[in-house]
Formats: sequence, structure tokens, C-alpha cells
Amino acid sequence: MAKGKMKKIILSILVGLLVLILAGVLIFKLFGNQMIRAGIVAGAEKALQVDVRLGNVNFKLLAGKTELKNLEIDNPKDYKHPTFLKLGRAYADLNTGSLFSDTIEINKIQLDDIAVVIEQNKTTSNLKEILDNLPKDESVESQPESESKPTPEEAGKNLLIKVLEINNVEVKAKLLPIPGRADTVTFKLKPIRLENVGSEEKINAAGLTAKVINAIAGGIVEQGSDLLPTEMVGSVTKELGKQGQALVGAGEGLIKDGADTGKEATEAVKEGLGGLFKKKDP
Repeated sequence: MAKGKMKKIILSILVGLLVLILAGVLIFKLFGNQMIRAGIVAGAEKALQVDVRLGNVNFKLLAGKTELKNLEIDNPKDYKHPTFLKLGRAYADLNTGSLFSDTIEINKIQLDDIAVVIEQNKTTSNLKEILDNLPKDESVESQPESESKPTPEEAGKNLLIKVLEINNVEVKAKLLPIPGRADTVTFKLKPIRLENVGSEEKINAAGLTAKVINAIAGGIVEQGSDLLPTEMVGSVTKELGKQGQALVGAGEGLIKDGADTGKEATEAVKEGLGGLFKKKDP
């Protein structure tokens, strides 16, 4: 009799777990796209402190594939151009079994067709202000305990990304009008590849946003130093330095806090970020 009751209990538990799993699958099937869109927008806005919009989201639960299209990041206030960055398409290949755990495992994220507009405004730029809004590394710039340790509800789920690729980034810089210098400069960045993002430090959606913006800003400094005004490159360099270890793959001491805003600071970034721009295998 005791064995029979135990079997019934075990069977009831298994049935209950199966119902929960099926319910979870059904919820993701019905509301997965909305949940992903809301999570991405909330995380990006938390990190950037500007409005963010996301167009289409196509989440395929069983295949573990997600495709995003038409993400737009607004400029801070007092800039003429409405948007700072537009993302054409993003693709993610994730481990669906990890969706119900504390850490979501993602095999690959690929960001394609990105348009960045840098705009000067007196002594600053929108890129510098965006970087200044990003969360700083605690080891570089200490914060009060209440601010540096968000609650689980605020932090969201952790992300572990094996490969993050950023391709086809076009940068358009709108400069202050100076005689003898073009007021608009356009150039493209080399492909950026980061690996094992979130393996050494926990990151969420907001942290991932910071990683991507930092990597793009690093590429702009490295490849636009001969095209952009020295003061713009120097100010962006200093803001990157405040991010500390947020610059994945850049190595220790990439940019020292308080580095000069001239050629020496620029060369430090160019040298340290060299490993980020790996050419794709043919």
C-alpha cells in the first residue's frame, strides 16, 4: 500500500511538472515576442537613459532563434539629429533550456547594418554623453552601495554569450563648421567580434547594451582618429576609460583614468582595441 501511494505521489509530481513546462511553452508561444521586445527596450533605456524603439521581433522557441529588426536609439536632448543609432537587423541563437534559469545561454548574437550619427554640440558630442550615461565599472568609479547593487528585480536575468559579432557599422560625424574642414565625415568600422561575454562578470540586458556601445565607440576612436577633431576623440577616449573592464578584450590598463585628451590617449585606445577587430575568415 505504501509503495502504491508513493508511486501516485511521484506520478502527480511528474504530471504537475509537465503541466508547468507546457504552460511555460504556451506563454512563450503567445507572448514571447512582446516579452523579448519589452526586455530589450527596458534594458537599453536603463543603460543609455534615452528613448529606444524596437520594430519586429520574431522568436522561434523550439529552434532557439530570435530575429530583431529596426532598433532605434534616440539622441540626448539638444541635438539636431533625432537618432544616435539605428540597427537594421539582429540575430540570436540561444539555448532554449536556459530560458527558465537565472542565466540565459546564447551561442551567438549577430548585429548587422548599424548607422551611427555623431554630432558635435559646442564642447561635447552625443557619443560622449551616451557613454557618460552608461553604468561605470565599480573598480574605476565607486558608487554608493544602494546604487551599485541593484535588486534582482532591477537587474533582470544574466546573459552568457559565446560569440557577439557587430558588422557593417557606418559612422556619420556632423562636425562644427570650421573654415577649411568638412562639416560631415563618413567612414565604416571593421567587423567587431567579442567572445564569452558574461563569463567573467555577470551582465544583463543593460550590461549587454553597454558592451555593444563601448565596442562601437572604441572602433570609432581607433578608425576615426585621423578624421575626427582631436577634442572629440579625446573626450570619447576619457569616457571609455571610465568604463574600465567593460571594454571586453581590450586588456588591462587600456585607458588610464585622467589620460590626456590628445594624441597619446588616442594611440592608447588604438593599440589596446586592436584585438577587437578581427577579420572574418573567408
